[in-house]
Amino acid sequence: MKKIFTSLCALLMAGTMCMTAQDYTLRTLTFEDADLGESFSAGKTGDGAFDASAWSDLIDAPQYGGFLYTGSSIWWHDGGNTELYQTFGLPYWSGGHAISNYACNDLTTYGNYDMQLTVYKSDAATLVQTGGGHNGSNNFAVHFGYNAASYQYGTDSRQDIVFADGVERVIDHMYVNNTTYFLNQYLTGGGFNPPATADSWTRIIATGYNASNEETNTIYFYLCQGNELGNGVINEWTKWDLTALGAVASVKFDMDASSDMIGIYGLNCPAYFAYDDVAVRFTSAEPEPTSYTRSELTIGNYGTICLAYNVNEGDYTGAMFYKVVARNDEYVTLEDVTSLNAGEAYIFKATATEINCTYSGEKVNAPLAASENNVLQGVFELAEIPAGKWFLKDNQLWCSTGTQTVGANRAYLTELTPAAAAPAPGRHRISMPIQKMPTAISNVSAEKASVRKVMLNGNIYILREGTLYDMRGNCVK
Repeated sequence: MKKIFTSLCALLMAGTMCMTAQDYTLRTLTFEDADLGESFSAGKTGDGAFDASAWSDLIDAPQYGGFLYTGSSIWWHDGGNTELYQTFGLPYWSGGHAISNYACNDLTTYGNYDMQLTVYKSDAATLVQTGGGHNGSNNFAVHFGYNAASYQYGTDSRQDIVFADGVERVIDHMYVNNTTYFLNQYLTGGGFNPPATADSWTRIIATGYNASNEETNTIYFYLCQGNELGNGVINEWTKWDLTALGAVASVKFDMDASSDMIGIYGLNCPAYFAYDDVAVRFTSAEPEPTSYTRSELTIGNYGTICLAYNVNEGDYTGAMFYKVVARNDEYVTLEDVTSLNAGEAYIFKATATEINCTYSGEKVNAPLAASENNVLQGVFELAEIPAGKWFLKDNQLWCSTGTQTVGANRAYLTELTPAAAAPAPGRHRISMPIQKMPTAISNVSAEKASVRKVMLNGNIYILREGTLYDMRGNCVK
């Protein structure tokens, strides 16, 4: 579901009212699970890598030093909606845009770095995880980072949000608010930072860039002016008009402050602010996509893919593609292909950290159904995997319990078993061994600590992480 609004601009000139010719719709990035874009994707690479299926999967606990925001890198993409994308290397204290739902008004108890993802909420005396976003929503983003490269020992940790498809668009507005950690440090002081005075101020700097990475414009938003909460010091969600940036391919955020808040190392108060409900203008002439990119891949790992357009031979990089031609209790057999058909699902093996596919032909409205010729069921949008079907994760095929989902432009394996016909001329086949608990397409075996045999009604079953399998590796419903 998307939040879409229509607007018609008017221009008043020489006392005469005339309408401009441009209509546009606003698509809003809300960070709410109910408003996931049609091809939403997010996750973490490196140690503990995973793919998120909803915004809430990116909310860490604890707020500082937790699993999600330490390690290699993390990304999110509001695909199919605003197309806004953000990726950053971890840990989070090096700069980034984290997803949060923590809120409180207690600056003493919840105003230290351990509470770095908490937004100020005037009516929340204790820490809550609902209602802290703009307009009473739950989720929002927390930015950390600024440019201190000109100061001693300083670095540039500015972070940006970009349009993943490379199209330049006008960001109409967003809502911003202060975090409890920032407010506590700003108002009462701490570390290198003195308490704010009536003359103190801090502000956000937004700089736009076009597709050639050239600056379009720079604008400012004052988070704090003076030292009185609610009187010049922002303590609620406040709209920030970003249209003066013009049409941009990306926006980079920075923070600066009055001289009393600056030291030899740069900004003394922590460079945090929260933002929510980012509204982007889409014109009626928005072009159809011409390509598909999937990033954050691990070379040698397998994945699934299903696109709405044809991809001809030679029009892709970053992967080898296969169709499933046979499956039994011991092997999944794949045959390589040199082009992709619109709506048809495939397995790929990554040969680079990013896949790039150039589209051709007409768009299809729905993926092809799994059949005897292709046992993969593709999806164009986030979808639930039926119980007893198989999904690919960490180079293994896992049996679904009916609670798992598959992301947009991906696929899952049905229980259909096609005939093992002779390979097509010029094609090659590989057979991937299947482990028993659960099935796998690599030699990665199940962790013994999480697997045990159980007796049920006189039969022996395998219990793995709460899921029951028979001795042939089939999920027992």
